Amino acid sequence: MNPYACYPNARTRFQAPVRGFVNPFFPQFTNETVKRYPVASKPAANILREENGFKIQLAVPGLSKDQIKIELHEDQLIITGPAASAEAKPKHIREEFDYAGFKRTFRLHQNADTAAMSATCEQGILTVVIPDKAQVTTKINIQ
Repeated sequence: MNPYACYPNARTRFQAPVRGFVNPFFPQFTNETVKRYPVASKPAANILREENGFKIQLAVPGLSKDQIKIELHEDQLIITGPAASAEAKPKHIREEFDYAGFKRTFRLHQNADTAAMSATCEQGILTVVIPDKAQVTTKINIQ
């Protein structure tokens, strides 16, 4: 029995063994594709766990602290970069990064102290420190 000769309804579930290598709907990436779709549309992030909270580091080279906006919405930390400008850009031969209009969203943990959060931007690294809330201990009297 030939596994490729099947009914059209069942053919949608079948995956060719070389699907990852040859796919007519997703062409191979070329330099032309990289030119049209910049690689670094979102800055890379590191999330570190420390003793008393979390630290988020974002790589934002070339951006000043005035260009970056940090917001809190419900239980999410939203970091946005500058919007695309209407001014004429120089003609690049190859352009692999463009941070115009990036947006990163991080879900905060339940114990995050949003009132004590701080952010610094040094040498192209944006660091946001999210401390944990102090644990409240309630003493219960025994009667």
